[in-house]
Amino acid sequence: MKVLFGSFSAITVLGGGVERQVSSLAKALTEKGVRVELFDSWKKYNLKEYRFFHLFGANVGTYHLGRALKNLGMKLIVTPIFYSRSSPKSLKFKVNCAVYLRKLGGFWTEHFFCRELCELADIVIVNTAAELKLMKQGLEIPESKMHIVPNGVDKHFVEASPELFIKEYGIKDFVLYVGHIGSGRKNVLPLIKVLRQIGVNAVLIGPVLDNAYGKECVKIISETPSIKLIPGLAADSPILKSAYAACDTFILPSFYETPGLAALEAGLAGAKICITKYGGTTEYFGEHATYIEPQNEKSIQSGLLETISKQKTPALRYHILENFTWEKCAEKLINIYQQSGLLQ
Repeated sequence: MKVLFGSFSAITVLGGGVERQVSSLAKALTEKGVRVELFDSWKKYNLKEYRFFHLFGANVGTYHLGRALKNLGMKLIVTPIFYSRSSPKSLKFKVNCAVYLRKLGGFWTEHFFCRELCELADIVIVNTAAELKLMKQGLEIPESKMHIVPNGVDKHFVEASPELFIKEYGIKDFVLYVGHIGSGRKNVLPLIKVLRQIGVNAVLIGPVLDNAYGKECVKIISETPSIKLIPGLAADSPILKSAYAACDTFILPSFYETPGLAALEAGLAGAKICITKYGGTTEYFGEHATYIEPQNEKSIQSGLLETISKQKTPALRYHILENFTWEKCAEKLINIYQQSGLLQ
C-alpha cells in the first residue's frame, strides 16, 4: 500500500519552500520504507490502493482537492502551512465573520478555507508551536488532532564548500538572500535599499517575478554595483550550495517565514542568520540568529549590521543537524502515522 502526497496545482511552477518540503519528505519517507506517490491531477486513481492522502497547504489552491478526496472516503492529513500576524482573538473574529458571510452566499476567505480543510482532516500537522496556537485559538481546531512536525533540511548542506561560488563569481563573505524577488511577503525591496545604503557586498538569488515590485527591485540592483542578482538556481544546484558556504550572513526579511527553508540550508552550510521574527523562526534558530522587525527598515539595517559584526561559530550547524534534518522529520511523521493507525 502507498500513501499519496498532494498540494496546490502550481507547486512545480512556483517552486519554493512548499515544493522542497513535499519532495524532501517524500524522499525521506521512501528511504524509511513508506511508499509515497505525488498526486498527478491527470491520473485516474484507484483510491483503494492508498492508505491516506497527505495535503500540504490549506488554502484556496488546495481546498477542492482535499475536500474531494475526503468525500471519496480517503483518510485526510493536512499540513496547513498557516501563519497570520493577527492575534488568535482577532483571527477568531475574522473567521467567524467569514462563516457568517458565507451563509449570505458566495463569500469566502483564505481563513475559512484553512479552517474547513483542517476540520475535515483526520490529522493536522503543524510546523511550530506558534502555528498550533493560532490553529487552536484562532481557527478553533481541536488540539487533540494536531501534531508538531518541524520542517527540515538536507544534511548534505553541512558539506558545502565555498570554492565553486568564489571561482564562478569572484566574491566571498557577502550578504546573501535566496527566494522570490517580487513577492510582497518576502519584503525584498526594503532589504535592497538597506544594502545600497550600507554598501556591503550582497548577492540575491531567486526568480524575478514579472510585476511592478520585481521590476523596481531589479532597477535598484542594476544601479548598485555592490549588489549582484542571480535570477534563479535549482534547489539542488551545486552553485547554490556553494553560495551558502561562501557568504558571511544570510538574511530573510520577510513579513513571516515558516521557518524559511533556505535559512536552514544556509545555517547548516555555516552562514550566520538574520531573519524575520515572525512565523515561528525563533523555535528553529533560538539564540543562534538575529531577529528583525520586517516592517521597520531601521530594524533590518541594525539587525544586518549586528549579524555581520559577529564571528562565525559551529553552534548553529550542530543545532540544525541535531533537530532539523529531513530524516528526523520523517521519523516523527512516521510515528504519528503509526500511532494514528494509518500505517498498520
